[in-house]
Amino acid sequence: MKKATFIVSVLLAGLAGAATLDGLAAKVNDSVITVSDVMAEIQRFARMREHFASSEDAARKIYSETLEMLIDRKLILQAAADKKAQLPEWTVDNRVREIVKDRFGGDMNKLTAVLAKEKIALTDWRNSIRDDMVIGTMRYQMVEKYVQATPAAMRKEYKEHPERYATDHKATVSVILLRPPRADDKETPSVSTRGEEILARLEKGEDFAELARKHSADSHAKDGGVWKDVKPEEAFRPEIAETIAKLKVGEFSNLVNLDGWGFIVRKDAETQSKQLTFSEAYDKIARNVKDAQAKVEYDAWMKRLREQAFVKIYPMPDEAK
Repeated sequence: MKKATFIVSVLLAGLAGAATLDGLAAKVNDSVITVSDVMAEIQRFARMREHFASSEDAARKIYSETLEMLIDRKLILQAAADKKAQLPEWTVDNRVREIVKDRFGGDMNKLTAVLAKEKIALTDWRNSIRDDMVIGTMRYQMVEKYVQATPAAMRKEYKEHPERYATDHKATVSVILLRPPRADDKETPSVSTRGEEILARLEKGEDFAELARKHSADSHAKDGGVWKDVKPEEAFRPEIAETIAKLKVGEFSNLVNLDGWGFIVRKDAETQSKQLTFSEAYDKIARNVKDAQAKVEYDAWMKRLREQAFVKIYPMPDEAK
């Protein structure tokens, strides 16, 4: 397998200034989507950029998913044009004003500066807002207005997926993290020595939070080491989560050594998972039922549009050979 595709290399170098990507990504009837169009969409979202650059397989997957989304947009906009669906310009102007107010504090100059930095013309940006509004209107007309959360569907969802309707098990935990001394540091005691000293002081009743502020290398040290209302299995490594699970509220652990680092954890509070009743989970059940139905309706709509259209997808460009 090649170490990286050409397109990944371009992204890592900085797409905006490093290169211009030429070439067709897809044809949709009489319209085209270029490779640059796909890359520009990926560049808009930090998480997508990170995943894209993580590996060749991830890059290909995100490129393909983004291209499919852009094809859907083209098909919807063409369907709107066929129906002569138009938006009054004042509605677009109102939406632009809302965006400027919400994201830029009402300062149009700030929006202009951001667009200039991204090398996007104001007219093009406004057109993209109009496109978003047209797509939203078409989606409502073709999909969302037909979606209903019937009592039978909701009961079925609640019965088949009870795990979706339970509160999370959470805990408030305090942490003291001891950093291993550098190889050339002959003065700082070992993690084990410092850990045993801190444990002895805790046994004598010294304040955990104060010791965390003085000795912990944890990111929450300034707050006394407190991690409030977290899911331990998500916030910490498995070894730490297992240690927390064995503690009673108010207890602190022995020193846990992981890769040379030392952890002392205390369980301050705990909220057990609880199954919600149908009434308690009603809004979430309705939302999940509607989302599932909307996806089915949307996929069927896209299938019909693609069957009526000419769509050709070109291969993702590989590294120059």
